[in-house]
Parts: sequence; structure tokens; C-alpha cells
Amino acid sequence: MRIFVFLLLSLSPLHADWIELFDGKTTSGWTPRTKVEKFEAVNGELHLLANKNVWVTTELEMSDFEVELEVFLPKEPAFNSGLAFRCTGAKGKPKGYQIEIDRKIPGGIYGIGLGGWLSKEKGTLKENEWNHFRVIALGDRIQTFVNGKPVADIREKKQLKGFFGIQHHGKGGVVRFRNLRARELPRTKRPAD
Repeated sequence: MRIFVFLLLSLSPLHADWIELFDGKTTSGWTPRTKVEKFEAVNGELHLLANKNVWVTTELEMSDFEVELEVFLPKEPAFNSGLAFRCTGAKGKPKGYQIEIDRKIPGGIYGIGLGGWLSKEKGTLKENEWNHFRVIALGDRIQTFVNGKPVADIREKKQLKGFFGIQHHGKGGVVRFRNLRARELPRTKRPAD
């Protein structure tokens, strides 16, 4: 009996397969929540430009997950973007969390409609290059990573499930996203750092 249980556990996956949040060809699955100047798929990238704070969100919802993406920031020093997760709300600004994507506090965690800054820890960006952002959310624990290095690690349980989103804060040029994907995680497991 012990051998059977061991084999069963060893064959079970630690996590589900990755779900591509962007198919590389279209904006299918993404909905702007207000007017945007540009939101299009270009050569395997999502390009977003707006003249006011805008969120573009998915219908896909997850509670315990790992999500990652690569971002190329425009040259404007004060440019601000983010990846939202565990969000709710049918229109306008979502309510949930975001990993900050900017030069000031990259990798920090902001509570959108949930009290503001939850962590101002910051990672290190590579200028004029693609930067990799990653979030692991398991139960009330949220961890962020920038370019493979840990940044924030907090406990927060106000909102434990919701959809994803990307942001353009309304000032600056086109922000480019690629390789957006997520996978569900069983609460008792986590991927290797």
C-alpha cells in the first residue's frame, strides 16, 4: 500500500500546465476598461498606449498561481505600468493587487482599492532591455520576482481570487508585453525559486 501511495504522489504534477494569456497574434481574451490610444498585437508582443490611466483585463480567474511576463518600458523615466492579479470588478479600475512595473519600485506590490502600497521593496531593472516579472500567489502569501531575483514577500488575504490585467498609467510611450502566461498551483506545493 505504501509503495502504491508513493507512486501515485510521484506521478501527480506539482502544478498545472502553463496557460498562455497572450496568443502572440491577437488581443483576444483582453478587454480595455476605458479608451486606449493603441492596443494591438505586433510581432509576438502586446503594445499598449493611453493618455490616461487604463487597465486591460482578462476573463481568466485564478486563486493560487504563478504568473510571469516580460516587459519593455518606454524611455520616459517616470513611466508607470503594472500587472494586476486576483482582481474583481466588472468595469473601470479593478480592485485587487499589482506588481509594480516601473523604474521607481519595480517588483513592489500595490493594493488597487485595497489600501495602497503593501510592499515598496524593489528589484533591479535592465535599461533598454526586456525585463522579466513573476508573481507567486499561494493562499495569503504573495511573492514577486524581477529578472529572476526575489523582491517582495508578504501575507495578504483581503482578496484571494480574481482576474489578471495590464496597465498604462497614461503618461509616456508604448509599453510592450510578451510571454504572458500563468499556471494554477496546488496550495501545498510551490515551484522552485
